[in-house]
Amino acid sequence: MKRTITFALVAMALFLAASCASAPKKGPELPESLMQAKSAADTSRAKAMEIKAPVAAKDVFDQAENSYTSAKDLETATDYEKATTDYTSAAELFGKAYDEAAAKKDAALKAMDTAASERKASEDALSKAADERDAAGTTGKGE
Repeated sequence: MKRTITFALVAMALFLAASCASAPKKGPELPESLMQAKSAADTSRAKAMEIKAPVAAKDVFDQAENSYTSAKDLETATDYEKATTDYTSAAELFGKAYDEAAAKKDAALKAMDTAASERKASEDALSKAADERDAAGTTGKGE
């Protein structure tokens, strides 16, 4: 019995040693240009998402998303050259979506500032008219 247990332990030790003898094989190294293009696309996408480009510049953002998805699929299929091209295109389109959304945001902020200024001018004119009316001694009632 003791001999069987010893044999089983030795067999297990040999099995474990053999199974850990070789390191797992790595996949192919990605080209530097692909990694740079993907990083640029990721950065541009995050910037566009931050300014709400999916809403403000939906058409351009959707084109960028399609290009990005295509690039990911091509990368998975190891067509690195086309994937790099699509990531580069996606980065440019995300940048364009950002610019479009930023322009719309700036225009909206200017419109809000203009409206606030006009409201303030109207309030001031109304207050001045009320002051003039009060100074003239008329209340505007019963005349």
